[in-house]
Parts: sequence; C-alpha cells; structure tokens
Amino acid sequence: MASCENDIKTNLPAFLGEKDNIAWRASDTKVTANPSGTITINAYKDNELVTLTVPNSVGIHYLGTTNQGVNATYSFSNQQSLSYFETGIIEGPVFKLQGVTNPGTGYLGLNGNTVTTSGGSGSGLTLKIQTNSSGAVTGATIASRGLGYESGDIITIIGGNANATVTVLNVSNSNGEVVVEKIEGNLYSGTFKFNAVDEQGTVVNFNKGIFYKVPIL
Repeated sequence: MASCENDIKTNLPAFLGEKDNIAWRASDTKVTANPSGTITINAYKDNELVTLTVPNSVGIHYLGTTNQGVNATYSFSNQQSLSYFETGIIEGPVFKLQGVTNPGTGYLGLNGNTVTTSGGSGSGLTLKIQTNSSGAVTGATIASRGLGYESGDIITIIGGNANATVTVLNVSNSNGEVVVEKIEGNLYSGTFKFNAVDEQGTVVNFNKGIFYKVPIL
C-alpha cells in the first residue's frame, strides 16, 4: 500500500483504478470547467477515455441518477468501431435508494420487518424498514432488489396506511460515486467507482479509482 501511495504522489497527475478487475492507469489526465458549474475529469490511455462530470465542489457525487448532468463515461475506439458506455437512466434491479420520501403513518408494528412494495416501473423490490414510536418510517434498506426499476421511481411501502414512499437513486448496471476530497487551487483529488452500460446492455466496471492532483487546463 505504501509503495502504491508513493507511486501516485511521485507520478502526477495520477488517475488509476481497476477496469473489470484489471489495473488501469491513464497516461494523461486533465480537468475542464463547464459553463454549468460542473467539471469534467478526462483520463486518456491510448485509445481509451474515461470522463467524470461532477459539481465543482468537495463532496460525494452519485452517478446513474435522474441528474444526468452528473455522469461517468468510458469509450474505446479503433479503426473499425467506437464502444461507448455511460451511467445513463436504464431499467434494472435497484442498487441504491435516495431515501424515505414520505414517512407515512401506521407502520409501528412493522419496525424491523421486511415488507413488500408497489409502484415504480419494476417489481419485486422488498425493504427492511425502521419506524419511530409514532409509526412513521424513518429508514429503509434493500432486502431484495427486484427487476425493471429506474432512477427516480417513487415506491410505496406496503403496510401501515400504505402512504410511506421511498425513491430509487440508481440501478445495478448504471451507478457509482465520485468523491471529490480536495480542491487545492486548480488541483483536484479524490476517488471514484462506477458501472456504465452501452446500447447493447454490456456493462463496464471501474472500482478502486483514485485521481490525485489533476489540474484544470
């Protein structure tokens, strides 16, 4: 680990991680500022390109959500074709919930239980819920991810007075997060991971990603 950290800090700027569980490192990396107030980190390796577009601020920025202005892409080109993957809005099993949209009422007897749901574009999602002493839902974790959901789906929790809802943040084949940890002048450092999909439904995975002191050019 120490040698890896030293390598990152002595070979600047750095952008590296694992692509489909194989080490991947950019040969050139730069940040561009966008008129919308976002930045795009561009990482180049031969005929491959990774882009991360996120708000120009420190924090955790989620991918594959209804906010498509925040996204990741991967492309690979050769003389015959171009392969393009993105964290777009697609149908799939629920990966992450945005949270409780409406706490509802009457759920006290279901505290700690796994419950079924209705609504949204898919089916089969079940949740383990937590409630307060008033019977309002205060938290929900995924028990079964279901199929066919989309980012932004509003899901009703069955039970109680059937008026508690949660919102889908993203789905299994299109998701991720970029953590901007430091902005030092014009240098950006942080971590990333994502799943992105092409038009045929093929998924590319990046994990254990690090970018370190990447400059705006």
